[in-house]
Amino acid sequence: MLAVVVSLHLIVIEYSYALDINASLQWSRRVELGTPVSGVITSAQANPGDRVKHGDLLIKLDERNYVAALLQAKAREKDLSEKRKEAQRQLRRAQELYDRTVLSEHDLQTAKNRKVEADSEYEMAKSELVTAELNLEYTSIRAPFDAMVISRHVEPGQTVVSQLKPETMVIVAAAGEMVARGQIDQSQLDGQLQGRPAQVVAAGLRYEGKVKYVGLEPVKTDKQGIYYEIAVVFNTGERILRAGQQVTIKLP
Repeated sequence: MLAVVVSLHLIVIEYSYALDINASLQWSRRVELGTPVSGVITSAQANPGDRVKHGDLLIKLDERNYVAALLQAKAREKDLSEKRKEAQRQLRRAQELYDRTVLSEHDLQTAKNRKVEADSEYEMAKSELVTAELNLEYTSIRAPFDAMVISRHVEPGQTVVSQLKPETMVIVAAAGEMVARGQIDQSQLDGQLQGRPAQVVAAGLRYEGKVKYVGLEPVKTDKQGIYYEIAVVFNTGERILRAGQQVTIKLP
């Protein structure tokens, strides 16, 4: 039920929460972090319960091999860049001589082929340089957003080998935000619930939130009714709540 209180200078909207739904907590934006490169872990600064900022270093691999590979890629790209320029100059010269009927068509075509080959080798070197830069970047695992560290699965000195699927090294979830998920009977669906205000009661404390979504397919059907999943996202502030914790969703 919605109550509107009007004063001379202020309109206050208060919601009366009449519907209670049993629910459990889940992490919001839970992400498993790993790396597509292999190596030895030199530092692991992420511990369960830590709050980290976007971009904070969580896990670091020994980067020396990747630094060396990057230097080699830069040197190769620079060398082939000069060879490409030289091939371009030679082609211009060959074209001038051919226009003056001093050079044969075969020799002109040879100069063109060398230019194409030089261009191809240079583009390949640029691609290898990008790969080397990315591989070096992948030796550092950083927080993708402001997050709480849920768990860490590696230790300094451990060797990780990434093949078809990168190994999960650390799991994080959005800091200060959780999702309460429960089931709502179809008879309780009152119009468009998505985006509407809601409350979550956890350990005797109330948190203001809003309905993230209501499922479109039933998750349970029995004699009592047809039930759909409902999710409410809310801000936990500085308090620490845990996934699986039983809570109550309150809807107006």
